[in-house]
Amino acid sequence: MTPPTWLDERGRPHPVPLLPPALSFSQMPAPTNERQALERERAELPEELAVYQRELDARAPADKPQWERLAWQIRRAPKRTAEVEARLAILGKAQ
Repeated sequence: MTPPTWLDERGRPHPVPLLPPALSFSQMPAPTNERQALERERAELPEELAVYQRELDARAPADKPQWERLAWQIRRAPKRTAEVEARLAILGKAQ
């Protein structure tokens, strides 16, 4: 099998390697499936919520745009948790 070739600026064939020589498949992370990604997000959400709460507690209410952004993130976290749980339940039924 020959690697694909493209033309350079002068119209000459320019071979394009599929992978740089320094990168091998053993160094590439395995792709995650949807369930693994959702489980990882579900595990990370409580810590994210705690970080947002600490930032909000440390920020003065006078910094209104940042304060509102953090408050929105805190309100969003339980909703996202419910979405993730629902999606995982659907994936569980599909198996």
